[in-house]
Amino acid sequence: MALSYLKRFLRLYAGLFLCAVSIRLAIQGGVGVTPWDVLHMGLADVTGISYGTVNILVGLLILTTSIVLGEKIGFGTLCNTLSVGYLVDFLAWLDVIPAAPDLLTGCLMTTASLFVLAMGSFLYIGAGMGCGPRDSMMTAFSKRLTRVPVGLIRGAIETVVLVAGFFLGGPVGAGTVIGMFGIGPAIQLVFGLFGFDVRTVRHESVADTLRILSGKTAPA
Repeated sequence: MALSYLKRFLRLYAGLFLCAVSIRLAIQGGVGVTPWDVLHMGLADVTGISYGTVNILVGLLILTTSIVLGEKIGFGTLCNTLSVGYLVDFLAWLDVIPAAPDLLTGCLMTTASLFVLAMGSFLYIGAGMGCGPRDSMMTAFSKRLTRVPVGLIRGAIETVVLVAGFFLGGPVGAGTVIGMFGIGPAIQLVFGLFGFDVRTVRHESVADTLRILSGKTAPA
């Protein structure tokens, strides 16, 4: 039992790390960040607080929305909310992803970041420990809008976020356009490649996981 959960947590954090790498790739592309980071960086500029802190605060706000929509809050949800922003700050401190030297390279880096993000989402959502706040909202809407492709739902969310970030002064450019129109197809392609449907994942809440680990409830 403990080994099974260790594997799931490793999958979870592998996914979260890829999400952080994706964000850092887009930032270093230097051609405009993806929609969520337009919002995060716009808020950081307006408030004067760090990227990582803004990421966490926005995540907590979205998490509240997901709870209202009936999504379970699991250890994966909490780890995502409290970790990804600081993982991005850590990657910036390590300085292992160089800045793009030109526009073409920047666009390629931003495009690559979308597929890294999609792969990260596949890994950590598939761990069944609860979606992160942003993907919890995507999943919640997917369950209610069953005839709408998940990629289209994700794209619509990204568009709303982009507009809000733009008015806050977040950096918008060619990379933002790539992110806005590319994230939906990237999610659809990667999820389809692995035959992964977010609607079929049974996520454990924090309480569920604690009961299973204590032996009070058998795993599903």
